[in-house]
Amino acid sequence: MKKLILLIPLFIFAGECEDLMKKYHAPDPSVKTMKQLKRWERRKLKSAPADEKKKLMECLISRAADNPNKATVAGE
Repeated sequence: MKKLILLIPLFIFAGECEDLMKKYHAPDPSVKTMKQLKRWERRKLKSAPADEKKKLMECLISRAADNPNKATVAGE
């Protein structure tokens, strides 16, 4: 029961990530480096609300090709 309760926020966060990625037409993070994603953020997310920008970048960087913690991301 405790495991189920702990997994629910991960699925909510994962769904939110997918929605934000579609909304802002984000690149596929699995083929981009963290540096490329940060460059994309500077160019494409100038007018995005700060909270959405922060959540989206957390999602993208956690799935980036060169992120050493990539294996620990839920769903991968």
